[in-house]
Amino acid sequence: MKLTEINTNNITDDIIKKVLFNIPKSNYNKADILIIFGCHIKELLDERLEQAIKILKTKDINKIVLTGGIGVNGDFNESSYMEDCLLKKGIPKDKLLIENKSTTTEENIFNTINLLKHNNLLENKKILLLSNQAHLRRIDMELKKQLKDVNIDLLYDYSEISILSYNNIINNDELRNIAISQVKKIITFIHEGIIDDEEI
Repeated sequence: MKLTEINTNNITDDIIKKVLFNIPKSNYNKADILIIFGCHIKELLDERLEQAIKILKTKDINKIVLTGGIGVNGDFNESSYMEDCLLKKGIPKDKLLIENKSTTTEENIFNTINLLKHNNLLENKKILLLSNQAHLRRIDMELKKQLKDVNIDLLYDYSEISILSYNNIINNDELRNIAISQVKKIITFIHEGIIDDEEI
């Protein structure tokens, strides 16, 4: 079944799982770049930062991209918040690249690609993507579409304990509605040509 064959009027828990929770964590010891995706909800952003600290203590990471400005529904600069947290944890400032203008995931990706190109950090690189698991499918699809002619190796990581875990989503109507809207957004983006259709 392809993503575009999903009945958007009847998005079941099984569909949510197959669409949003299908990207496993990568098995890796090092990466050239770690991209931490911002979020206007500090609790979710803190989950990502805690996972980033675990990664940075145990893996060999060359550069860290912090991506996020003041989100559409936000009231703080996400990359500045991440930078402050990481510096307080002893992460060297010269490891950080800051993208602080984006307000959406699409802008995160577009601006981060430009930042990496500008710093000659794209071709033949291992790029580790860090967000919550439900967010990674769309990030992955958008990056693959925009970088289809670039030789990169995408890796994935996320906190396994999350507000937006699959179990929390299926047991909370508000979170479930967020997940349904994410599935619908992916399908809309396919129809608009922003991302390519995929099997689930």
